[in-house]
Amino acid sequence: MKNGVKKILTLMMALCLTACSSPAASSEKAFTAGTYSASAKGNNGDVTVEVTVDAQTITAVTVKEHAETEGIADAALTAIPEAIVIQQSLNIDTISGATNTSKAILEAAAACLKQAGGDVEALQTKPKATAEARDEIQLNADVVVVGGGGAGLSAALSAAENKASVIVVEKAGNLGGTTITSGAFYSTGDPELAKRSKMNDTMRDQVVRLLAMEPNCEQMKNWQDQVKEQYQQYLNSGSEAMFDSEEYYMLCVYVDGGMTGDPDLIEWTCANADEGYAWLEEHGYHWSDKVVIGKNGDNAVIEPDIERCRRLVADSEYGRPATQMIDILSQQAQAVGSDTSIYTNVAATELILDEGRVVGIKALGSDGTPYTITANNGVVLASGGFASGVELREEYNTIYPYLGEQVHSTNVATDTGDGLVMAKAAGAQLIDMEKIQVNKITHYDLGGTDCIAAAFSNLLINEQGQRFTNEYGSETEVSKAILSQSHYKAFLLADAHNSNITEGKTSGGRDLEEAVAQGYVFKADTIEALAQQLQIDPAVLTQTIEQFNAAIDQKQDPEFGRTILNEEDKLLTAPFYATPVIPSVHHTMGGLKINAKAQVLNQQDEPISGLFAAGEIVGGLSGNNRMSGDAIMANVVQGRVAGAEAANND
Repeated sequence: MKNGVKKILTLMMALCLTACSSPAASSEKAFTAGTYSASAKGNNGDVTVEVTVDAQTITAVTVKEHAETEGIADAALTAIPEAIVIQQSLNIDTISGATNTSKAILEAAAACLKQAGGDVEALQTKPKATAEARDEIQLNADVVVVGGGGAGLSAALSAAENKASVIVVEKAGNLGGTTITSGAFYSTGDPELAKRSKMNDTMRDQVVRLLAMEPNCEQMKNWQDQVKEQYQQYLNSGSEAMFDSEEYYMLCVYVDGGMTGDPDLIEWTCANADEGYAWLEEHGYHWSDKVVIGKNGDNAVIEPDIERCRRLVADSEYGRPATQMIDILSQQAQAVGSDTSIYTNVAATELILDEGRVVGIKALGSDGTPYTITANNGVVLASGGFASGVELREEYNTIYPYLGEQVHSTNVATDTGDGLVMAKAAGAQLIDMEKIQVNKITHYDLGGTDCIAAAFSNLLINEQGQRFTNEYGSETEVSKAILSQSHYKAFLLADAHNSNITEGKTSGGRDLEEAVAQGYVFKADTIEALAQQLQIDPAVLTQTIEQFNAAIDQKQDPEFGRTILNEEDKLLTAPFYATPVIPSVHHTMGGLKINAKAQVLNQQDEPISGLFAAGEIVGGLSGNNRMSGDAIMANVVQGRVAGAEAANND
């Protein structure tokens, strides 16, 4: 299909083939005619649904309000209401990649139909309309890209620019992958960009510290030598702007990853960051003039006020930064004059090899239709990491006491490591797979942080009411401590002065009283009452809080070594709050080993002919910690290289 997007988008397109007729008329009244409204919890808040019925049928289902993530939820917001009407049923398959949104719509619709006097149980158990799988579909392109997120679409656009025909397959019902859930921060080591920020003492101390470190490899020594010269020139200039350079950026990435990353991969990825930034701009991405303060995760040693991140113009007409990035990449991949097709709801399952060369993929549509897609030049794997892949997390985790099913992921549900499994079966080398980055505090039941009624540095207790860790410890330290507790659960406590509640809402915009009513947050006017709600011995909890307050008064914490002990952290004033929390997997640093041409390497460090990779599926860039802004940068840089190399591969 020339310059077109072929999307096996929602289950609607397939289901309409088998379930498009309305139910037969009946003399028995099924509903009380009217329009009804109800809400249910989605990923980011309430999803409000309006359902209209006559005496016999569901005539309309409409999502009236929601706070779901643009791009990710779109397919579910359209397909699920349509499916309810077409099938006259609540037994509807959820949309891959938007499962929670799908469930919220179905739950709210069920509440509406219950108000209308309908038999909800019968509607939920009605035999499911299923799409009939078609005969195998055979396709061909110069370059086949697995994954429709930032890395995959960068590869597709780059391949198209190199005059290749391209097929992209994405197993979710929407494009974007984990990229579309991100803040779309992009880091570079651009000295010109650095001039927009001012140098401070922390930044100066950091440069000196990194230059004084004992290098553990030749590349690190080379970076230090170049940065020493650059920094001296900077000092001689008398500039008050922030100091930065490509080599300093490389040094920061390497050191912040515990000096365990692949120096070669770091060097060529960071060296191309500026070109990737300019490339996005050339294709219509609107960068802000402001530089953003980067934040750091697990075991970070680079100070968080090193300002080298940029993103889309804030609060602009262009929409969410990540959504616009995905829109531009997908639209441009189809508009540069090449033959580009994009298939959603099609999951790659196997790499096809011919005498050791990767020549295509096997795939499966959400309706069961098999695909064989051959690649004339190469296959690019850009299917993400395995943050949502419980089996792979448990297989490779050597750091945490537990990363099983109870532990949430901040990434999309489809981020399950499929590409890694396929590549490994084809002989690819996997590196750093045990290096898994977590967010230490997310909601125990909901995941995410929008329903947490406390600052992340507040007092943590276990289910016995006892303190068990330094709350200011690293992501790894605190996560390991929480995951060592019974049920892998902790409670984050707050009082009237140190909660993050503003105007009756948590920092994520959740209505507090509603969260309390639903049992997501606990609230009480006394410590004793709070303990009873948490099923904790009031005497134990009272003693724990008294000891914590005393440690702050004495400015020392001999039991757990917390050094930041501020007066406002004390728990003194009602009402008191408790939020159940658990760590969530945020990023997987391990993956495929590649070279500077984005070729996937085998166990002997030799390229696997015809196979390329980009993005989070690649291991080695971040060592044991990913700095903010590096993931989006790597998606674009590695995707561009992978797409171009695959297009020109013969």
